[in-house]
Amino acid sequence: MVLLFSLRLQVAYALQQILSKGLFGGYGDPAAMDYPKLRPVEALPTQNNMICLRDPQGFSDKLLLIPPPLFFVVSLFDGSHSVLDIQAEYTSRFGELLFSEKVREIIERLDDALFLESEHFQQARVQAVEQFRSAVVRAASHAGVSYEAQPETLTGQLQALFADPEAPGLPDTSSPTGRLRGLIAPHIDLPRGGACFARSYAELARECTARTFVILGIAHVPTKHPFALTAKDFQTPLGKVVTDRDFLGLLETFCKTDFYEDEFCHRSEHSVEFQVLFLQHLYGHEDRLRIVPILCSFPPELYLGGAISVHSEIEEFVQALSKTLAKHGSGVCCIAGVDLSHIGQRFGQNLELSPELLREVETKDRAMINTILSGDEEAFFRGIQEEQDRRNVCGVPAIYTLLRVIAAEEGKLLRYEQAVDPATQSVVSFMAGAFYGDRNP
Repeated sequence: MVLLFSLRLQVAYALQQILSKGLFGGYGDPAAMDYPKLRPVEALPTQNNMICLRDPQGFSDKLLLIPPPLFFVVSLFDGSHSVLDIQAEYTSRFGELLFSEKVREIIERLDDALFLESEHFQQARVQAVEQFRSAVVRAASHAGVSYEAQPETLTGQLQALFADPEAPGLPDTSSPTGRLRGLIAPHIDLPRGGACFARSYAELARECTARTFVILGIAHVPTKHPFALTAKDFQTPLGKVVTDRDFLGLLETFCKTDFYEDEFCHRSEHSVEFQVLFLQHLYGHEDRLRIVPILCSFPPELYLGGAISVHSEIEEFVQALSKTLAKHGSGVCCIAGVDLSHIGQRFGQNLELSPELLREVETKDRAMINTILSGDEEAFFRGIQEEQDRRNVCGVPAIYTLLRVIAAEEGKLLRYEQAVDPATQSVVSFMAGAFYGDRNP
């Protein structure tokens, strides 16, 4: 009875925080919420056995910390459980009553926070998409969160990454060789991935003469198409970087599909934004710096088997990008902003980290990296399929696309790292890599 009473108090306390402290603000419309359905929000384990709910699509900027019993209630918001079903499931699990009024209060507050599939969310979604599409530039979404927000302090932060003992030293852009055809850099946050970012971009400075950069990022949210374009310029605390609309215009002539349909996912995505910061740090003083922002997201079923080359939209876009790059020659360089394995409780895996597990992850990562550096995109993708992507390699679509479109003769690993988070018993791995070809292909 003590345990059950304690659990009930946890739910009551969490509800009190939501309801009395106004974590979410006003009310939504629960009229059609007899069968509540949670949107695809992330549930992340945190300290003190709490779970953090957040919206990876960025429609809501709210964070909610809830205890396991309340998380159990919210997990039943799948569109098939009625309020009565949720009450019955809770009583069966914890041996305590959960009144319908409390369930509806939870529904109201989650709906107000835009965490539920509802008319309220659909209205907010339409408004957010229209605002983004009408915006002149894509504003920085992670300034002050993943990196410094003030220009001076951000410049100092970037300089420190190159000057760190683990880094290659300050980048030299004075006499590049022109051999670089493609680059792999992380998209993990700068505090954890700084030395790896520095390795990638120091190599870019030494080896690249291009000033137009096709940036292949990862869409961390569901998309209709496997690629998402935007023609917006990118704004960061260091200024504005112009998107090469001539390049995009030519690319569009080779495409039948509207790859701008998922443009909104650029609004909150960091994998392109982080690369822009480093390009600005290297070349921000040059007027001819241009970017081509592309987000990649392959259908989940492809990771389970089947030939990727028969996916019509992937093939259409890869062919179009290859033709566009061929028209521009060595004036363009491709960058894949990717991370590798995502292992642990934060990513839904019920396991404990150990030195043995981390070594196993590194062994498998390095075998995969060798395949990537060989330039064999088909072998790389088959390897992901053979293990059914158990390591959650989020960079797969951008890496595959990079290997398909660059004319490289040699690949080199510049750095490999693992970022371990003991609090969530999780690890993310990432790399810096470069691909080279003849000076004038």
